[in-house]
Amino acid sequence: MSLRFVRRCWPLLLAGPLWLAPPSLGWPQTLPARALPALGDGSDLTLSEERRLGDQIARAIYRDPDYLDDPVLDGYLQALWRPLVDAARQRGDLSPELAERFAWDIMLGRDRSVNAFALPGGYLGVHLGLLATVASADELASVLAHELSHVSQRHIARLIARQSRQAPWIIASMILGALAANAAKNVDIANAAIVGGQAVAAQTQLNFSRDMEREADRVGFGVMTDAGFDGHGFVSMFDKLQQASRLNDDGAFPYLRSHPLTTERMADMRARVPHGEAPPVRTTPAPVSPAYHAMMSARARVLAEPDADRLRALVTAQGASQNSPKADAQTLGQRYAATLAA
Repeated sequence: MSLRFVRRCWPLLLAGPLWLAPPSLGWPQTLPARALPALGDGSDLTLSEERRLGDQIARAIYRDPDYLDDPVLDGYLQALWRPLVDAARQRGDLSPELAERFAWDIMLGRDRSVNAFALPGGYLGVHLGLLATVASADELASVLAHELSHVSQRHIARLIARQSRQAPWIIASMILGALAANAAKNVDIANAAIVGGQAVAAQTQLNFSRDMEREADRVGFGVMTDAGFDGHGFVSMFDKLQQASRLNDDGAFPYLRSHPLTTERMADMRARVPHGEAPPVRTTPAPVSPAYHAMMSARARVLAEPDADRLRALVTAQGASQNSPKADAQTLGQRYAATLAA
């Protein structure tokens, strides 16, 4: 089971009713009908059940060849991740019980696509392509804070509960379609009924997902700024995603499909940090220096590159500019990439 496979199949896992889950999880066979859970309430899925589900997925990822155990990049991610988790706890967005029971672990995937995703139980997946693409630690922190908020607000548990209530309607539409086709001797009637039932469920789920995205944006923005990161990183990351969507994403930005970018979300973030306004002068040291980020982004770019000719190109490009007097973070990252590629 590769990281790409897990990411592709995860929405299907969420779409399944709870009675398809392993019996060992002890999930209820029937779920009472009630209103949408309150903010941060996972309702039908307990913390222990969500953690066990996350542990099962994590064990499969740890055994996957695409999983990357790199202490250098892991140390860099922890330098961003720990301040975010601490800020969420201090703000009250992360309850003490949730902080204690969940793993809060980041897993690296050797994948060149730009993607990150939250898993049950406090696990977070990050692709090397994301590390290689972001221009600053603030941009990366905005993505991590967003995914952290998906977990702290129990969005995964709420989504599973939501889907479990929709499943009977989907099954009912299939049964009615089969009965109608049998009576009319027409397969097209069955297909129409099935597709219609799936479309209604998909539209309902899409609306629910957009609500969760907006919630994760708002909570995540507060978490990252309280952790000492610049909120402008949220806006500039949105700009990158918007540019990718305008260029007809060819698959390099799967993050766009799992986290649909809307004008409402962008307007909300720009209202919090006015677009075009210069970032304020820092009065306290940044959690991560620009030079450190530049080197780690370069490391991710090299480790994600399987082609030897492209690695040689990195070395050659640096050799042509090795006499440059520049000593900024970008130049340092280029030299680090050339050295590692060599």
